[in-house]
Amino acid sequence: MMTLFRNRNFPTGFAIFAGLVTLLTLTLNMINGRFWLADFKVYYSAAQQLLAGGSVYLVSFDDGSGFYKYSPAILYFFLPYTLFSYKIASVIHFFILGFVYFYTFQVIHDLLKKYFDFARVRREQLLISLAFICILLHFSRELYLGNINIVMLLFCCLGIRNFIDGRRYMGGLFLGLVFLSKPFFMILLIPLLLRKNPGALSGIAVVLISGILLPFLYPGPVRAINLYADWFKTIFAHNTDYPGMNSLEYILRHYLYPSMPAYAEYIIILTACVLAGWFILSNLKREQTEGSDNEEHIRNILFEWFILLAILPDLLKTDWVQFVLSAPVIMYMIFYIAREKKFILIPLLVLLLFFFSANSDDLLGRGFSRKLLEMGMMGMSNIMLAAMAMVMYMKARKR
Repeated sequence: MMTLFRNRNFPTGFAIFAGLVTLLTLTLNMINGRFWLADFKVYYSAAQQLLAGGSVYLVSFDDGSGFYKYSPAILYFFLPYTLFSYKIASVIHFFILGFVYFYTFQVIHDLLKKYFDFARVRREQLLISLAFICILLHFSRELYLGNINIVMLLFCCLGIRNFIDGRRYMGGLFLGLVFLSKPFFMILLIPLLLRKNPGALSGIAVVLISGILLPFLYPGPVRAINLYADWFKTIFAHNTDYPGMNSLEYILRHYLYPSMPAYAEYIIILTACVLAGWFILSNLKREQTEGSDNEEHIRNILFEWFILLAILPDLLKTDWVQFVLSAPVIMYMIFYIAREKKFILIPLLVLLLFFFSANSDDLLGRGFSRKLLEMGMMGMSNIMLAAMAMVMYMKARKR
């Protein structure tokens, strides 16, 4: 921790801004009687049930979608919270998430500054804060729910940072934790496999095997088998029933093909994987034929990683709070515009960000907000933001 604050690149201005926003969010939730952390309540209650020998899956711990959906292994990270009352545990979890948001943005900024030639961009603190404002709705929503999507993004960023620094095994450990929580992140295996990164795969394998076996040690083999069986049932039920109004499947069904078969979701995912593979292979070919230096090689890897993270919520039926995964791409675009002085792009970016990050009942009213959600505008704007970032990257690479 002290090393972090002694870092001369430490974004002090952004740290103060993020801290104030976190405190303001806590204060407003407390005043309005909305400090509920509904998702964290599910994690906390499920951890208690694990210790008490009760049911973890297929049981609603809260109103609405109050079902625990993560793997059994992730529950062990929530067990320490059960030492405290729910209220105290909620406050601790809230501030942990607030710090993780700040630290994630610092990691993203450090990667962009070091490898994308943004070192000479002025007013970095302001630009980081602008990127944070662009996902502020998702930030407030995640803190309101107590969800852990930002933790997954942090682990992904730490994973890729370790990969490019040569610590492949450590990077694999971070990524393995992400896969244990949400298996759909395995799309990130595509660049690792195509770029032949065996050290990373070994680290991933260690975490996955350890996590899978952990419930067999406690609470024991019989209950572990039941836990995994119930987990698979929960995942299948969620994927079947959840509307996912920002997914590509929903958007295509809503606008073009109302009678599209249910298996179309898997075709969309497969198509996205093929396109991602093509993009990565084209980068590899370019690196080989043009004799690219190591920094361009790293830039390609980072951008491939960021784009895959950004499009992931569009491929699945999931809550829109997952769009926080687009934070690296959004920060890249803001720094790109500042460096290239392409201010003509700002109106388009603002328009896309409006649909991406301003769909709130409090801001737009319940009726209009619901209409935009039913139109899939957040999902479409996210895809367009990813496409816009791709164009920027291609132009920067040619230069």
